[in-house]
Amino acid sequence: MRYEYGRGIGDYVVRPSDGLWSVAAGQVITLWDAADGGTQYTDLQDASGAAVTEVRADEYGALPRWLGPDGVTGMWADAGGPARVWVEAHAVTAGSASSTPPDWLNVKDAGARGDGVTDDTAAIQTAINAAGTTGGGTLYFPAGRYILTAALTWASGVNAVGAGPRATILQSTDPNKDCITGTDVGSITLERLQLSGPGRGFGSGIRFTRFSAPSTPSVSVRDVLIQSWGGDGIFCHQLAGAVLHRVRVRTCGGVGVHAQAPQDTVLGGASVSMTAVSVEGCVTGGIWLEGMAYSSLSACAVQGAPVGYRLDTCTGVSLTSCGAEQCTTGLEVYGGKGVTAIGFTTKGSDGTSVWLTNSAAGVVLAGVTEVSPGSGASTCLRTDAGTVATVLGLTAAKPNALSGTVNRVDPGDGSLVMVGRTVVPSGGTAARMGTAVLAAGTVTVSTTAVTATSVIMLTIQTPSGTVGAPYVNARTAGTSFVIKSTSASDTSTVGWRILDPS
Repeated sequence: MRYEYGRGIGDYVVRPSDGLWSVAAGQVITLWDAADGGTQYTDLQDASGAAVTEVRADEYGALPRWLGPDGVTGMWADAGGPARVWVEAHAVTAGSASSTPPDWLNVKDAGARGDGVTDDTAAIQTAINAAGTTGGGTLYFPAGRYILTAALTWASGVNAVGAGPRATILQSTDPNKDCITGTDVGSITLERLQLSGPGRGFGSGIRFTRFSAPSTPSVSVRDVLIQSWGGDGIFCHQLAGAVLHRVRVRTCGGVGVHAQAPQDTVLGGASVSMTAVSVEGCVTGGIWLEGMAYSSLSACAVQGAPVGYRLDTCTGVSLTSCGAEQCTTGLEVYGGKGVTAIGFTTKGSDGTSVWLTNSAAGVVLAGVTEVSPGSGASTCLRTDAGTVATVLGLTAAKPNALSGTVNRVDPGDGSLVMVGRTVVPSGGTAARMGTAVLAAGTVTVSTTAVTATSVIMLTIQTPSGTVGAPYVNARTAGTSFVIKSTSASDTSTVGWRILDPS
């Protein structure tokens, strides 16, 4: 089995023993089995397979590609200087007797051109298949635009690394084909790439589905730009132990990032981390999680989507320092339990900033802020019947529509219970406590906090006139109630407090 050396600094490792080491143009290099003395390796082959005993640097001082002796994974290189340096093999040659594919492969060596004209689909697929046959490897995509006319079917354990999302572009031309797809795959890293679609159709940038495997585990997408797909930017079934880091998705016809966990297994759909994920101008939605559990979103942003974040029957999912701008609904929590949003901000929402519905339970909203809602905005926080939520420090620009069970801790129309005392709102149109002075034994108290089932407690604070016993004579839900005394000449000051049944 022969191992491959040379070609460029990105494809081999030189470890100097005495500081920096360089090669002069045209320098002859001999290879040895020891740092000093030892035996010279002469059983070498050049790139064409011809036998050679030494290698020669090109006019730039770069080493050519060569194959070492069978089984040798590292050699000492001697360029005629005072010391030798250690050179490691970077891959097993595909032409070796074992036919083992390389664990690090430049896709251009597999025939890809990256010139923006040539169809590179078959060449890249060949590289993926080769790496996948032994359980994995890494494909390196040098800078260039790689034209794809069909989806790349990915294999487990195969990674892809580019030169950066502005430099390495996988450009799909078929509007109804995905860019990268796979079924029952896992242990995949996609890094420093751009996945660019044709701007129409139904194809997605990344689509990983599950058929027989319990999950789609250990997927990592980092520093990737995904744009101009007719379908979703990223769609994944049953993600487990996955990471999306510095991913940008823009101008897709579907959802920007869509993680879905069908309720037919218990192992998938959990432990996903999204950090600094940005979604812009996606037609169907921003970041949607369905049936996911024990996952987090941090420093994520969605702009220009009907629903920025949709958490559908999720469990233990948290949003921290995330935001939605120019979305009809910023955050929708549809069922599930244990969802937390801390420091969530909506800006320019054109409907409802945060909407809790379908019996979502155990929702905690802390520091949620609504900024400059749009002309069509109607509600800041909407909680539907059957939902259970705790709200702390809500800053609302539009009115709230609170049904279900809402424990609200802020200067709004709920009570704040503190150690040793109860603080009840006593001013404004939604006061729950105050005083009123009887005139001829009666007084009307205006407050929107009163309901048809409110319990109103009365006590005389300052007796005056002919004192009688005060009682609630009438009420108009959401508007006012009337205090009346058993004495028509009672002019006492009466304290009142509104309590609502649980």
